[in-house]
Amino acid sequence: MAAAVCCCHSAALARAQVPAGLPTDVPAAASDAPPTLPEPSSTAWPFPSTFPQTSGTGRLDGGASLWTDFIYDDYGASSLEGLPTSSFEDSSGLAMRQGDYVFPSGSADNNGADIFRAGIGLQGNYSYYRVDWETLADPNVPIAEWTFDTDDNAATGASQWPAGAGVSSAGIDQALVVSSRGAWLVNPVTGARTDVLANGGKLTVDPNAKSFIVAVPRTLLPVSGTWRVRLAAGLADPAGQNFAVPDVDTSSSTLTPSTAERVYNVTFRTVAQEPPVYTDGMSDALIALAQAKLAATPIGSALGLDGIARSITGNFWMEDDQADTLAGGDVSKFSLLVDWSTLAARDTTPQPQPTGYSTRWYVSRLNLGNGQVINDGTEGNFKPTLLDRVQPYSVYVPSTYKPGTPMPLTWILHSLEVNYNQYGGDDPQLLQQLCQDRNSICATTEGFGPAGWYYNEAETDFWQVWRSLADNFTLDPQRTVIAGYSMGGWASYKLAFEHPDDFAGALVLDGPLICGVEAYPGENGNAFTEPACAQDGQSEPLIANARWVPYVIDQTDADELVPTTGVLAQAQGFDSLGQRYNLFIHTGGDHLAFAVEDRFSDVVTALGNPVRTTNPGAFTYDWYPSLDSSALGIGATGDYWVSGLGARDSAYGTIASVQADDAALPDPAVTVHRFGPAPTTQPLPGTNYGLSWTLGARPAARSQMTLKLTDVGTLSVDASAAKLPTGTITATSDGTTRLTIEHLQSATEVLEHGHELTSADQTGVAVVKLGPGTTVLTLVRPAGASAPRFVCTKPSGRLAGVRLGPVTLGMTRARARSRFPRVSTRGRRYMDFFCPAHNGIRVGYATPALLHGLSSAQRTQLRGRVVLVLTSNHHYALRGVRPGTRLAKVARRLKVGRGFQIGLNRWYLAPNGSSRGVIKVRHGVIDEIGIANARLTRSRPAALRFLESFS
Repeated sequence: MAAAVCCCHSAALARAQVPAGLPTDVPAAASDAPPTLPEPSSTAWPFPSTFPQTSGTGRLDGGASLWTDFIYDDYGASSLEGLPTSSFEDSSGLAMRQGDYVFPSGSADNNGADIFRAGIGLQGNYSYYRVDWETLADPNVPIAEWTFDTDDNAATGASQWPAGAGVSSAGIDQALVVSSRGAWLVNPVTGARTDVLANGGKLTVDPNAKSFIVAVPRTLLPVSGTWRVRLAAGLADPAGQNFAVPDVDTSSSTLTPSTAERVYNVTFRTVAQEPPVYTDGMSDALIALAQAKLAATPIGSALGLDGIARSITGNFWMEDDQADTLAGGDVSKFSLLVDWSTLAARDTTPQPQPTGYSTRWYVSRLNLGNGQVINDGTEGNFKPTLLDRVQPYSVYVPSTYKPGTPMPLTWILHSLEVNYNQYGGDDPQLLQQLCQDRNSICATTEGFGPAGWYYNEAETDFWQVWRSLADNFTLDPQRTVIAGYSMGGWASYKLAFEHPDDFAGALVLDGPLICGVEAYPGENGNAFTEPACAQDGQSEPLIANARWVPYVIDQTDADELVPTTGVLAQAQGFDSLGQRYNLFIHTGGDHLAFAVEDRFSDVVTALGNPVRTTNPGAFTYDWYPSLDSSALGIGATGDYWVSGLGARDSAYGTIASVQADDAALPDPAVTVHRFGPAPTTQPLPGTNYGLSWTLGARPAARSQMTLKLTDVGTLSVDASAAKLPTGTITATSDGTTRLTIEHLQSATEVLEHGHELTSADQTGVAVVKLGPGTTVLTLVRPAGASAPRFVCTKPSGRLAGVRLGPVTLGMTRARARSRFPRVSTRGRRYMDFFCPAHNGIRVGYATPALLHGLSSAQRTQLRGRVVLVLTSNHHYALRGVRPGTRLAKVARRLKVGRGFQIGLNRWYLAPNGSSRGVIKVRHGVIDEIGIANARLTRSRPAALRFLESFS
């Protein structure tokens, strides 16, 4: 049994406008417009803030030189041995920092000297120097120092940085020290300080924008020619005038704090200087040599032993060159040339978009706090660790990319306790194969930390990065693949099962079938303390969702963290449903060693370049309602031509389900082929088997749809995408469901047992409330529904039976309004006025007073529907009588009885077949004629109540 639902506030669920490179039904985290960063006032910074979105790059715009640094990279110098020994390794333990500096407890928030962006500008009588911080909970924590080689000549000036920075660079002619307490020009030769603020300068400390900006009078610091500029940051001493001694974990490092360089972060390091694999440092060169030797031996090559060394050469936080350079003390190599004439000319250069590997940033919709958490345990605790709104991600852009030409996107998501540079550092050959060789842009998200398992904030991060990529690159949404190792492999199940219509294919590399580490049954990791992971972290119940997404699954038999027995069972789940999969099982190789084998060519070949299925006729969509979160902008959005999903029960452990079959979109016949086992060699020897399809002919289309709904409270069907403008929908539900049918032709009727429940409004939307059990709905396009709208200056149609012109008694208000170009209510809640300037038509709808006393069924049939239609237009006639005729001449013909005096008018009712004729008379002349609902006017008291309702 079904019932109509008022459509007044149920227009088609408006999907936010998304860039062309995104699938249309992504969740709000991707579809909502990205937030913007707070920026300093135009008084403090009178230039654009259009900084590059690629770290390690710069550009010019509107009188300013704008540079973006790497973020979460303020770890100072490495130890003398060049080995990563920072105590920060307690978090992201498999993505080691090269620098050994840490932070004092408190408001430094473990990230207190991290330069995010730097700007230099020229306007009027001032030059401007801007530092934006990634973390700035307390402006008194950091200090920044600019050094200026004003003649770009290393042979002049001094080399030691003032203010106790402890570093050097040749050719320093002036230095500018900036903290929240002031700004000082320092002569590097004499050490003399000049207070900028006391000499006409200005300092802006903007905690909201996280900016320090100094405006220096040109009379105090003349600017011209070309300067070589450098910038570094550290912790401020109590007076804010010098660098403080850094914090170093002496238990794990050979550095001595009192003698160590005091700089945590040096900017103007380029993409080329901080590559994902860094082999130019003190220890890295030796490690690289060892790698080469291991790879050159037959056993080493076969087992991938050279990959283990990449835990050292991997530049996971883009600070390896910085750390080793700071250990030597000379930071000359990191600099920026500033041509003051280009700033004066207000030159502009494009946003940098380098090909190959780089890291980028975006602004998150989430505001989780400041800095980073470093004590989340060896497996993480499911919680975010990088808390600031500016978040990093990595991207690989093939050399073949051309803006404007759509290119596929391949996600390769990181493992537990690694980070967004995992594959750049550990598996550069895999990136070459997935990205450059397949002509695909690739991206890896950070997920706010190392152990989010792509739930909650980590999933929000994924969708927001996708939006950032679509805003900045030309993507092909038909060819998106999701891949990842370990926890990233889990994401290839989780995200593609939750949004199967967004992906063309998936690659799982040693990925667990469940959320969390489970070495063996009952031995669970920290993630299981999170209910979403423990109770709604099973992928097996959702395998049917991937009917149209082929999977490649790669597994090493000796994996101690992802048991192979479970992977085999997962493959059997695909097989039993006749779904495509390609399984590779390799002998030997534990979980961590297999991750850095970096010889995955067989599975990349098997992945190929799949194309997304966009509109199948039959599919199953199961989901965990507990994972839907409007605050985070994530959750089920729908599948193919079904959207607007909501569950009645969202408790943990609940699975809601839609089984859909649309015969109007007949799927091609599928012939299943099982193949293998066949030998494979990469990364290690093993076997390969799976299931593939051959597609045949499509059967003839039929206008029939079936829906089987479990725990579904709301859903929408796109009738246009489903190619079901008319026909039947047979819906079986285990409870009450609000069904919205979108993109119908206006006025399409929705019938049950031949009775009209509702009709599509002007936006093409009809809403029906389904009860438990099976409901059969019929979509009918009424006769004349495709006719053009009523033209006020050329009235059409006639008055007969229950119809007056384009309006019929019993029509919904929405359908009546759809027949006219415009409508006015004149403040009348239950009346519409159409074409009033042309002696038009007015329509009355059943009021609550008229419905009172009727049965429930009668009220349902009349509520919100036309019960009165009147016109003063001479085009229409009631039994041959037109407005303007004197009543006395036609009273006998109309068979009017006693009238009803209401105000200045006298009303009469007359027989008119299936309706009642209505005549309004003033001063003996017929002013309006029309028709009324016969049931509501069957007695004289009822007729009087009816007419008074609309007078």
